[in-house]
Amino acid sequence: MSQSIKLEVVTPERPVFSAEVSEVQFPTASRGYYGILPGHTPLMTEVGDGLLYYIRDGQKHWLTVFGGFAEVGPDRVTILARESETVDMIDLERAEASRQRALKLLKEAQTEHDLATAQAKLDASLIRLQAAGHPAGHGF
Repeated sequence: MSQSIKLEVVTPERPVFSAEVSEVQFPTASRGYYGILPGHTPLMTEVGDGLLYYIRDGQKHWLTVFGGFAEVGPDRVTILARESETVDMIDLERAEASRQRALKLLKEAQTEHDLATAQAKLDASLIRLQAAGHPAGHGF
């Protein structure tokens, strides 16, 4: 059995990441996080919003994923995400500004729809900040 898994993360706009890794963990839409090691049983599942981590050369790395699907096989994990970024793609100033706007929208929300939209924007900004190691993203 191989000691690595081919991890590929793609969005409709672009390939985000592709490499051989030793472990992957990603958020699902309804079942928490899945941890994947080489030789995993094949499965398909819906991806949730959150942080995906992978281990490569003994180091843990992070990237964001926002919705989509995952196809897992014994030697491959393919994530087809609605949105995704590696840490170096995240603009901290933009993510922090988005967090501030979302907090303002939460305070001003008048309907359930407004509240849900503002909360989703806040969650997305916090995921990005957490991936980048920004203090505002911790505690999310």
